[in-house]
Amino acid sequence: MLRRLTPRARPPTLFLLAALLLALPAQTQTQAQTSRRDTLRVVPETLTRILDPHFTTSFTTRDFAYLVFDTLFAMNDRWEPQPQMVESWTRSPDGLVWIFTLRDGLLWHDGTAVTAEDCVASLRRWGARDALGGALLAATGSLEALDAKTFRFTLREAFGLVLEALAKPGAMVPMMMPARLAATPPSTPVTEMVGSGPYRFSTAEYRPGDRIVLTRNPAYRPRPEPANWASGGKVARFERVELLAIPDVATQVAALTTGEVDYLERVPAENLPTLERNRAVRVQVASPTGFQGIMRFNHSAAPFDDVRVRRAVMLAVNQQDYLDASAARAEFQRRCLSMFGCGTPLETDAGMPRGPDLAAARTALVAAGVDFSRSITILHPGDAPGIAALGLVSQGLLTQLGFRVELATMDLNTWFGRRNRPEGWHLFHTTNTVPDMQSPLQNPFLARGFAGWPDDAVIATQRAAYAAAPDAAARRAVAEELHRRAAEAGFYMPLGQFVA
Repeated sequence: MLRRLTPRARPPTLFLLAALLLALPAQTQTQAQTSRRDTLRVVPETLTRILDPHFTTSFTTRDFAYLVFDTLFAMNDRWEPQPQMVESWTRSPDGLVWIFTLRDGLLWHDGTAVTAEDCVASLRRWGARDALGGALLAATGSLEALDAKTFRFTLREAFGLVLEALAKPGAMVPMMMPARLAATPPSTPVTEMVGSGPYRFSTAEYRPGDRIVLTRNPAYRPRPEPANWASGGKVARFERVELLAIPDVATQVAALTTGEVDYLERVPAENLPTLERNRAVRVQVASPTGFQGIMRFNHSAAPFDDVRVRRAVMLAVNQQDYLDASAARAEFQRRCLSMFGCGTPLETDAGMPRGPDLAAARTALVAAGVDFSRSITILHPGDAPGIAALGLVSQGLLTQLGFRVELATMDLNTWFGRRNRPEGWHLFHTTNTVPDMQSPLQNPFLARGFAGWPDDAVIATQRAAYAAAPDAAARRAVAEELHRRAAEAGFYMPLGQFVA
């Protein structure tokens, strides 16, 4: 992560949110009076067109949502859930009844009060889209508002991750929205951005795919605690935040150097030496765990509907090739076969093939009866350099294995739509932040129904057992076996861990 230094700049943390909110003191001004000094201009890797935080796993959507919306709980840097919109809560001795009371003075951006009914509706909508949220709701007998500020979960079975679910930091985050918006069918993205967070979405200035403008919410009441990762007081120190699309990396770097923009989310490693020599620019790794590279198979389309083919391709993967394409510097790379990420409490490589072995992979593909005359289509978002680099490596690998390969190049927003349709593709690549992948219930690529559509009843049972496990040791034991099963079934191939 890169940003241009200013005299009163603060270092960024994992979430773009922290850099946006905690960098410069705000002044009370109208929008027309807002000076360049009070405006933060940010260039994400890609500028999402999907703003609904319950609708996509895009972490650019997640970062946007942390500014506009708020959550009931949030994680600190020790992975401990902390109250955010919640003032107090109780848990019954058997762990089945949870009652939550909201803070005083919470307001939506349209001026109406945040109510428990809003939160119940938001949780139901989130749970219909998110793997961890779905597991929580599956264990829930009833979820109801008791009064304007209080709501209750009554579980039908043990679920050991209630607060962890409500504090989930990765997409899809359980963001709260008014009940009228949460009533939108989960299959339809919400288009009206009304939250209760520190910044308000400027509808009039929104240019889809080009610019998102946010203005400080004067009615927002930060929590009194210091900001700590996603938790604590979110103090809006800018009057205005602009998220800008600049597809060309060279143009991004030039804009940062001249001060036209203040912050670049990701920059290819070959650009780092130039930036590091510039005293006006700070280059900083914002997340020590970084990203996981992902090769996802379409389990519903031949030849990858055959586990033998999936496992053969996994056996051929040389993670170093993908790491070199994603993060050229060795200090930014880490070989890692864990679907839960390395450096996380549940790190394991159980079930993963011990490659790379191209010869053995070719033999396995022939034994599986692969028809090499049929083309393999890779969904390829050309305007997302970090993801596109992975696809180019796989194109070469699959060609070496004997496949005919077609790169279906498109922009990232089109890519998000295409990958959700089972026809017309065989592979896609993506990256996700390691904290989003670190458990069986947080990792979306282990869930039934997510793009790629692996379907394994044993995995579904193991995910439920993980949620019901009474302690950390029991959860780790379940996670180990679940990982082994998912790896042996070829759910997806981790391509290494890197920062960029």
